[in-house]
Amino acid sequence: MGTQSINIGIERKNTIELKRLQNAIVFVMANLVESRDKITGGHIERTSRYIKILMEAMVNEGLYWEEMVEWDLDTAVASARLHDIGKISVPDQILNKPSKLTPDEFMKIRNHTTEGKQIIDQMIAQTGNTQFLHHAKLFAEYHHERWDGKGYPHGLKGKEIPLQGRIMAIVDVYDALVSERPYKPSFPHEKAIAIIQKDSGTSFDSQIVEIFLRLFK
Repeated sequence: MGTQSINIGIERKNTIELKRLQNAIVFVMANLVESRDKITGGHIERTSRYIKILMEAMVNEGLYWEEMVEWDLDTAVASARLHDIGKISVPDQILNKPSKLTPDEFMKIRNHTTEGKQIIDQMIAQTGNTQFLHHAKLFAEYHHERWDGKGYPHGLKGKEIPLQGRIMAIVDVYDALVSERPYKPSFPHEKAIAIIQKDSGTSFDSQIVEIFLRLFK
């Protein structure tokens, strides 16, 4: 075996080991966030499964192909686990409050988007802007923006919202709808789907919703 072949083999092995290490760190960090949030248990695992199915379908159907062709889907799916990492900064008494939040408490919850962005910016400063951290930052910062510009934290509208945020917005809301919360019962799948459909073009990118509905109906 030539030296070049050996080097390629070593590089491939190092890449696999690095990805395995990356996934392990993300798994631990995501579980750390979720272990503090007693209300949304299992949310990260479920949204990861949904987003994988949705993104694969978008690629297969060529939706936003010019952007997604550059993505490594496994990397993007893994990075989506960090979309709520900013909740680390939210006090326990607010994060796990069993009753309705006050306006001030709700603002602190809303801040998890910009807090998540800042945490990932710190990672980027230490390690460089890898594709993984690039995706993670966009998922974290923009998953509560709305298509009509009435979301947060920036009030972006339409395609001003990065694609990662537009995808996560749908699966994040769907999971919240079908999950039980102290302030609401779990909705049946059919009701959640109907709400997503109703909010297509206002809360959500209608083209992504179209694929989501075909998959999840």
